[in-house]
Amino acid sequence: MNLSRFFGATSREAMRQVRMALGPDALIVSNRRINGGVEIMATDQTSEPELAATSEPEVVRKSRAQESSGTDVVGAIGAMRGALEARMDEMMWANHLRRAPQAVSLFQALLSRGFSTALLRAMLKRLPGDLQAKAAWEWVRGELTKHLPVLESEQALWKPGVAVALVGPTGVGKTTTVAKLAARCVARFGSDKVVLLTTDTYRIGAHEQLKIYGEIMGVPVHVVQNAEELGRVVASVAPEQLVLIDNIGISQRDHYVAEQAAMLASAGRRVNRLLVLNASSHGDTLDEVARVYSNDGGTPLRGCVITKVDEAPCPGACLDTAIRYRLPVCYVSNGQKVPENLLFLGPQELVERALTQPLSSHALYAPTEADFAALLAMTRAPQNEPSEVAAKTRRRLLPSLLAAAGGEALLSDGDLEQACSYLDETVASSEAYDLWRGYAVRDGSDRPLSLRVARLLRCAQNGASHAGCGRILAVHDRVALGAESDVRGQLHATFLLDDRARPLVSPFQQLALPQGWQSSSGESALAPPSLGDALRSQVRFIQDGGGFPAVHLFEGGSQSTWRALSAAGVSWLTQSRDSVRIVDGQSCPTTVGAVAKTLDYRPLALDDTGASLGYVCGVSLDEAVIWVGHANVALNSHLSGTAPVRIVSVRIISRHDGAVLKIVHGLSNIAEGGVSADTLALWLVAQSESKAVLRYAARLWRLLGESAQSEPELRRVLVASQLGLAVWQAMQCEGAGAVRRVLHALAGRAALTAPTAASVMMKLFALKQMMA
Repeated sequence: MNLSRFFGATSREAMRQVRMALGPDALIVSNRRINGGVEIMATDQTSEPELAATSEPEVVRKSRAQESSGTDVVGAIGAMRGALEARMDEMMWANHLRRAPQAVSLFQALLSRGFSTALLRAMLKRLPGDLQAKAAWEWVRGELTKHLPVLESEQALWKPGVAVALVGPTGVGKTTTVAKLAARCVARFGSDKVVLLTTDTYRIGAHEQLKIYGEIMGVPVHVVQNAEELGRVVASVAPEQLVLIDNIGISQRDHYVAEQAAMLASAGRRVNRLLVLNASSHGDTLDEVARVYSNDGGTPLRGCVITKVDEAPCPGACLDTAIRYRLPVCYVSNGQKVPENLLFLGPQELVERALTQPLSSHALYAPTEADFAALLAMTRAPQNEPSEVAAKTRRRLLPSLLAAAGGEALLSDGDLEQACSYLDETVASSEAYDLWRGYAVRDGSDRPLSLRVARLLRCAQNGASHAGCGRILAVHDRVALGAESDVRGQLHATFLLDDRARPLVSPFQQLALPQGWQSSSGESALAPPSLGDALRSQVRFIQDGGGFPAVHLFEGGSQSTWRALSAAGVSWLTQSRDSVRIVDGQSCPTTVGAVAKTLDYRPLALDDTGASLGYVCGVSLDEAVIWVGHANVALNSHLSGTAPVRIVSVRIISRHDGAVLKIVHGLSNIAEGGVSADTLALWLVAQSESKAVLRYAARLWRLLGESAQSEPELRRVLVASQLGLAVWQAMQCEGAGAVRRVLHALAGRAALTAPTAASVMMKLFALKQMMA
């Protein structure tokens, strides 16, 4: 009898493979759950030779027939049990989708990031049913971080005398990764403590490549072809020396996988095998690789190394495989450079990379939300539980209680719910609420500042990607800070908008106080830097750590600063004074103000820009007309010559009386073919209007200081900056009407000025926390 092994993510999938291979009369020998799915051992009952059956004695044939009948019954019961388990899983999953609709959007989003249906079902079945979209994402992020195995520390892997071998299919980057690991070990232990081995004698030039790396690092390289040579070389290595083994790439469907595992097991020293997972491979391929190499009969895999992250949209499939097969992630390779393109990351950073969707990246091989809407017919569960009834009653009574507290604005039953929903669904407000909640609770489990900043950058990238934006606007500004003790300081902050001027996050701050200067990047000094140095530091932080195309918006600056930014490949737009000297199109020296008077102006077509601004100069955008003029000019310097730039002049006129509400001039190094003049004008208006962000932040700085004096100053200013961005969004954006109505109700009879709006937003956050 020839046994065949079948594997599937569910019992139904495994049984389908059995029927396709052996037919409906296949004999099920065993059915068990293993890591990653279900394994079925089966055979074809007709595979026994007919000659043997005819030559058996009749008594033996009867006995064998009885045994076969019993086996058929056992197999049928096993198959039925597997089918019932699969059916029960599907029913439980469908019921959970009805109770937790957020699971549907999460399921679709995580599928597009490379995670498997098996992992997502197991995880999302435990998703609480009362979470909003933002809270549901946080729950998923926490679950993935908690269950993702990672190497606890590099010291745990690299000990004197250890032997490490990289295994995996061909073309996944094993040789380059071995060179990177060797360079790391040489830096830690010295070149005399490292030995390189390669078993790759099949690929042309493989061992020559490793020998070149070995010569550069001063490390000996040995080439072995079989287990005998491997044992002899390992025996000649000193006990305290580290051995790194580069193996020939073997397809997971090649029988030689088991032979390679046996060869490494006979090396005479325990070999820690690390499986190399290619981040650009399909999830099903990675699952097959991990399953085969985990069951090849060799020593258990010590962990995995994820390679080619720079070539993949996201490493979700690799993390999924690591979670399901319990393979600790040891290193991540993000390029070809030796040794710098090898990272040792923690679980939070890995999960953030997997959940971050690159700009202009859309999954073509995963169902979209529209596909799910067409395929799924969902029905909502009846909301008749006591807790749900109580929550609905509380939400219904809160608006009337707010109106009774003295507010003149009347709230409908849905206003508060719409406001909270807006806070959950927009990036700026949801991140501000999370930061405020962590700051107000002040528990000991708060993340380090560097992780919070990295998270804000990834949130900006995700938010812009979901909105289909090609660029992110990095607005750099400063504001004076005052405190209750009359100690004054200054805040330089960077906040990010998408290219339609929708607020995202504020990831970077520089805080100058009498006792010293410090920034979110970890730098500190007794005295603050100059304004030019502070601006360059802000630009450098976004350029180096953002990972997205950015246009930098700021006010003022010198020609030397503008030229330096252009030389570094930075796109910028600065709000300029009238007196700035430039050269016009006829190479005549002039000023920005003089050129602006000669420009041809035309109304800005806001519908074409997709602007999200609702107000400008304190009036509704419908009550104003924005006129735009532009021309190509140049910066001029006796030492540096001319540098081409564009001038954009904006005049904001009242529709009612024709009064000039504001005049703004800007200079930019973005070429005319890159961005239209209307878009530059919109960005210039957005930068001018966003000055209110730091005015709100300055007020919030004082309010937060009154509530929690013992908190670190950088954390306090981070919360204040993000809260200021959320207040500006609520007061500015056209989609935040429900939030403004609630803010007016909370303000009572007081006007919703900048100081009032800042304090009232904190009240709204407290009210939202109470409703949660």
